[in-house]
Amino acid sequence: MKLFHLADLHLGKSLYERDLLEDQRYALAAVIEAAEAERPACVVIAGDVFDRAVPPAEAVTLLGEFVSAVREASAGAVVAMIPGNHDSAARLAFLAPVLASAGVYVASAPASCEVPVVIEKDGESARLWLLPFLTPGAFGRPEPAAAPADEQGDLFGEEPAPVLRSQADMFGEAMRRVGAAMAKARASGGLSADVLVCHAFAAGGSPSESERAFIGTAELVDGSAFEAFDYVALGHLHRPQAVGSKGRYPGSLLAYSFSETGSERGFLSVDIGPGAAVAEFRPVRPLRRMVRVEGCFDEVLADESLDAYAGDYIEAVLDDASAVLNPMDALRRRFPFILSLRQAAFEQSGDTEGRGYADGRASVSVEDDFAAFYREMLEREPDPGEAALFAELREEAAREAP
Repeated sequence: MKLFHLADLHLGKSLYERDLLEDQRYALAAVIEAAEAERPACVVIAGDVFDRAVPPAEAVTLLGEFVSAVREASAGAVVAMIPGNHDSAARLAFLAPVLASAGVYVASAPASCEVPVVIEKDGESARLWLLPFLTPGAFGRPEPAAAPADEQGDLFGEEPAPVLRSQADMFGEAMRRVGAAMAKARASGGLSADVLVCHAFAAGGSPSESERAFIGTAELVDGSAFEAFDYVALGHLHRPQAVGSKGRYPGSLLAYSFSETGSERGFLSVDIGPGAAVAEFRPVRPLRRMVRVEGCFDEVLADESLDAYAGDYIEAVLDDASAVLNPMDALRRRFPFILSLRQAAFEQSGDTEGRGYADGRASVSVEDDFAAFYREMLEREPDPGEAALFAELREEAAREAP
C-alpha cells in the first residue's frame, strides 16, 4: 500500500511581508500531479497545516481545493491530517464528522489516538493512529495505579496525580494508550500495517531556523517508542530526515528561511506493509527559490551570473567595508523579489544601533526602530502623538523591568 506523507504546509504564511499563497498553490499542484501518477491509498498531513491559529480565508480555501483535487487525482484516496503547534485544533476540525464520511479525517482530540483510521485497498490494509499536537493537560490526570489488596488507603486519600504538562510525559501517556489499543487490534487477527502520525520534536531530530523549535530537552519526545509501529509519519521539523529506523520527517513543502538556501523540499512517497516500509523523497520544485547573494554592492549589481536568480526570493548580504546608503532601490531593479538586505559593515562592528532595514536605512535608537517598523507596517511616518505614546510606553516598561 502506498501513502503520501506531507507535513508543515504552513498555508497562509508570509515571509518578510510577502504573501506566499501563490508559492504554496504551485507546490501543492506538484503533489496533485504526483498523486495522479502514483495513486496513493492515503495522503497524510502531519500537522502545521496552517501557519497560524486563525488562518486567512484564502489559505482555508486553498486547503479545500487541495484536498478535493488530490482525492480526485488518486481515485478517492483517504486524506488524514492532524493539527500541529501552529494550528487551532478546533478550527481545523470544523465539520470533521461530516468530512470523515467523505474519506477526509481530521483528528483534533488527543483521545482520538486510541481509535485508528483503517485504510483498505486492493486486499491490503493499514491502521493510522492519529495523534494531534499535545498541549498541557491534554489527557487530564493520569490514571492512578491500583493499590495492592493487602494495603489500606490513606485515611484522607492520596494526593491526585499531577496534570501531565511536558511533551515527554504527554507523549508517553499517548503511547501507553495507543499501545494498548494496537495490541487489541492485532489480537483480533488479520495483517495490517500500523502507522503513527504525530507532530513532535523527536530526540535525535535536527531543527532548522524556520520552525518554532522548543527550548532545551524537556520538550523532546522519546523516539524509541516508534519501534512498535511499521512507520511513523512525523511533522514539526522542517528539514527532511529520519529518526531511528521507523520515524521520518518529510520536512516543510517549501523553504521558509534563507538559512535553508539550496536544500531540497518536498514530501515522502511510502510503500508500506506489515513489518516493512520504504520511503522515497519526492522533491518539489518551488515557484521561486530562496537565494542568498553575497559580495560588495557593485559586484552584486554587475555580476552577470546572478541573472539566473532574477525571478527568485533574494537576501542580499553586502560585505562592503563601509555602509552603503540607500542600496535597496538599485537592488530591487536587479532582483524584483528581493526580501531581505544585510550589510556586513553593521554586523561586523557589533553596532546594535546600526541595524539595516529593507529600505536601506539604518536605525540609531529604539525610537528609530519604532519609526522604521511603523513605516513598514503602515507606509507612513508616525505622527507626534503616536511617537509620544510610544515613548511613554517605553518609559513605563523600563520602570517595570526588574
